Amino acid sequence: MSNVKIVTYNLRNVWLWTKEGINCFAFRAGLVYDKIGREKPDVIAFQEIVPTHLDILQKLLPEYEFYGQYRNADYTGEGLYTAIRKENFQLISYETFWISPTPFVSGSRFPNQSDCPRICVVTTVRHRESGKMLRLYNIHLDHISDAARIEGIQCVLAQMRRINETTFEAPTLILGDYNARPESETIRFCCEHQEPVIKDITSHIENTCHDYGKQVLKIDYIFVSEDLEKAVVTADTWKTCFNGVYLSDHYPVFADIDLDKIG
Repeated sequence: MSNVKIVTYNLRNVWLWTKEGINCFAFRAGLVYDKIGREKPDVIAFQEIVPTHLDILQKLLPEYEFYGQYRNADYTGEGLYTAIRKENFQLISYETFWISPTPFVSGSRFPNQSDCPRICVVTTVRHRESGKMLRLYNIHLDHISDAARIEGIQCVLAQMRRINETTFEAPTLILGDYNARPESETIRFCCEHQEPVIKDITSHIENTCHDYGKQVLKIDYIFVSEDLEKAVVTADTWKTCFNGVYLSDHYPVFADIDLDKIG
């Protein structure tokens, strides 16, 4: 059985800030390193990465290759990075686009979204042992409105169709911080979408964005293409907390996938 673990992880962008207290990344980094070392996920889709995070993660986790970029027009600011465990997977292709009416114009946005540009990091990977392919869309949708988020996911799905048509189709995960509650129009749109149909494998999870144990809020998801749904063994969250220090203000969400069951 070829089981692999895929994780989406909003890392929280603050490095050192009084309001964050003991949960600044400067104090969480060791816990993050320990958790990833114990779990050994095959792929990690990180959101809210800033240069200090990336520098530390690349030093702490040399067994992973990182693919992504920062979201602003001058390639600064927050970024999305997808980390691939080199011994288990090899990169087949990688691209980034802006979630906007002009996906290949850096820094572009939809008119009704926040001032924050949004990007999507697409990685296609090949499992070294089985030869099976996976394609991952790492996203962080806008936080202002459902309208902006729905436009955003429409853009992602349009690019998914383009990539499938111009390269090849692969079992697909669209994972990340959707900034949308389960009852929102955004998630309803995703669940009802056709061509392609995408399935929420995290619908049973009730809490992902907890503000360091202070609230219950679900905004992180893993949607998959139909050919991948039956291959999902389990999906859950990492709830690690040590002496009041959490892995982030979000619980990382993971899926264990049996590659032998891919349809």
